Amino acid sequence: MSDERRRQLRERLSSLTPTQREALARAMRERDVKAPTARPTPKPPRRTRRGSSTMDFSLFFFSGDGSVERPDNYRLLLDSAEYADRNGYSAIWVPERHFVDFGGLYPNPSVLAAAIAVRTEHIQIRAGSVAVPLHHPVRLAEEWSVVDNLSGGRVAIACASGWHPDDFVLAPGGRARYASRKDDMFEAIDLVRRLWAGETVDIDGVPVRTLPRPRQSRLPLWISSQGSVDTFVRAGEIGANVLTGLVAQRPADLRDKITTYREASKEAGHGDGRVTAMVHTFLGEDEDEVREQVREPLIDYLRTFLAQQGNFDSRYNELDDAGREAMLAATFDRYFEGLALLGTPDKGESLVEDLVDLGVDEAACLVDFGLEPETVLAGLRRLTELKDRYRGARP
Repeated sequence: MSDERRRQLRERLSSLTPTQREALARAMRERDVKAPTARPTPKPPRRTRRGSSTMDFSLFFFSGDGSVERPDNYRLLLDSAEYADRNGYSAIWVPERHFVDFGGLYPNPSVLAAAIAVRTEHIQIRAGSVAVPLHHPVRLAEEWSVVDNLSGGRVAIACASGWHPDDFVLAPGGRARYASRKDDMFEAIDLVRRLWAGETVDIDGVPVRTLPRPRQSRLPLWISSQGSVDTFVRAGEIGANVLTGLVAQRPADLRDKITTYREASKEAGHGDGRVTAMVHTFLGEDEDEVREQVREPLIDYLRTFLAQQGNFDSRYNELDDAGREAMLAATFDRYFEGLALLGTPDKGESLVEDLVDLGVDEAACLVDFGLEPETVLAGLRRLTELKDRYRGARP
């Protein structure tokens, strides 16, 4: 943060009432961030890649603005998919979002996955995530089997229990299912797995066997979880992988959840499983230049994210405008310095080493958080440079 921005934020903070200051302090404790001080906080020492460290990389899409009307809304997604396919990335993730501008380009991941399938040859195509309770399990098995055929057996899905209560107007049974969404998700996963394997299943008295048959005999599954350790445990118990992120939890907490997940997986007779962490990503040649490029779009992203959390007991919405701006500025600094792949490939190594220590196997690089498509695509070259450093352990 520049000295001028630090001065401006201190002036805003000084205008807060005691009640507002206390609200800001609670909110920052909740997000594990610190208010700006007169002197910059010393940066932690940068880490470089250890010879034994490995990390897979995938591209993650989430925040496309569905309210923007232009003829090439999906160009960045499709061009990025083709680039990732040519350059050895593990996968590309497409989300499911409903009824809000933020993420509004992505109401149905299977439709976009089908488009990616016919434009790529190698990369795994993943839903990140399917809100499982919003769909009939039979339709999930059918739709993703079609994409599995189109892609030659490259489909995987991350399963989420759903977030917004309003989304459940789409669910079989309606909004009443919101309260039981997590249990419903795991029940549906079991049914989808059985259908995928070719079983005939009784659905309301009708014997159902889904077609077409998929190319893969077993559907690769992730469970999406940001906060609940119980979800990590249940993912391990059913032998699923985990998709998580750094936005809504402290790294130390994530490390503990990953340890618990792997213990549950082994106890249930499965292996270590695979943990994928979503990280905001843009790499360039100059760290200061990248900081200024990403500042405004990332703060806008965080503003929307925290406002949405405000509907679910976050303290962010208790703040006035000055308090929110101070919190956003502090949160941006925290993410830029140590919780996102922002800056240069050399700086990125430090975060990747931290992810390795947490037990993460794959960085899912969220690239569509507001930068122009041409800028994002140009940044992929630097991301590939970082990716290639982690292809395998050095001798």
